[in-house]
Amino acid sequence: MRTRYPPLPALTAFEIVYRLRSISKAAQELSVTQSAVSKQIQSLESFFDLTLFERRPRSLHPTAAADLLWARLVPCLDELEGVVREMMATRQGGGVLNLAVVPTFATRWLMPRLRKLAHTHPGLVLNLSTQLDRFEFSGTGLDAGIIFGQPDWPNCDYDLIAEESQVVVCSPSFIAQHGRPAAHPDIARFKLLHSASRPNAWPRWFEFHGLPEPAGAPGPRFDLFSMVAEAAKAGLGVALLPELLIDDELKQGALIRLFAVEPYSAGAYYFIYPRPKAKMSGLQAFRDWLLDEAKQT
Repeated sequence: MRTRYPPLPALTAFEIVYRLRSISKAAQELSVTQSAVSKQIQSLESFFDLTLFERRPRSLHPTAAADLLWARLVPCLDELEGVVREMMATRQGGGVLNLAVVPTFATRWLMPRLRKLAHTHPGLVLNLSTQLDRFEFSGTGLDAGIIFGQPDWPNCDYDLIAEESQVVVCSPSFIAQHGRPAAHPDIARFKLLHSASRPNAWPRWFEFHGLPEPAGAPGPRFDLFSMVAEAAKAGLGVALLPELLIDDELKQGALIRLFAVEPYSAGAYYFIYPRPKAKMSGLQAFRDWLLDEAKQT
């Protein structure tokens, strides 16, 4: 037997009153009277048999019970809003997908291809958020993610998008000024550009090639691969970058590969999603398109 739930309008009113700390402001946001909002809060307090707000002159003070309800309620309302959007999009022949993506993959690989996605699935609503660190699906409203590294999320399935092959690059102007290395050991005499998200990238590259890591002051460090790529294009130094994410710069000659063959691989990109969401229409449509697009890369 299911637990009886309080009315949704009362929960919605509570969320707004708690957030604004004001009955009058909540009434304005809901376009109803203050009396109507007060009745919703009173009905919720009667349902739980708990006091949610202490009424003070010109202010409301939430109780511990209100704090608890707020913390649990907001993710549920966000999830419900997502369900409503998905149902509306499904009615229109599409779906909704809330996707977390590592930033540089989003800007340099995914975004340039979204026009193709819109053409293939015109009814799909894709909501993107960038995530540098490991994230959670529970309570976040996220449906899926594109990650780099190990896809060891609990209760999730995953698909390989692409292996990441890293290449050593610099700008033509840097070569003109400093010369071109003849072999891997020569890299040690150049200024190296670093990514803060991969602090061990260069040490592992030197180790992979059986070389000692160069001593001396480290080169400049940047938050994102996209910033490292721009620094390399500006002639600030030599960069170690994922070939997948600088394809345009390599084709246009803005960046030059310093070695013809570079088998060094740092990991892979994966599409991950919680198993309970595997049959979402938006997720299925995006997954099929993504994997097909990755095969063509």
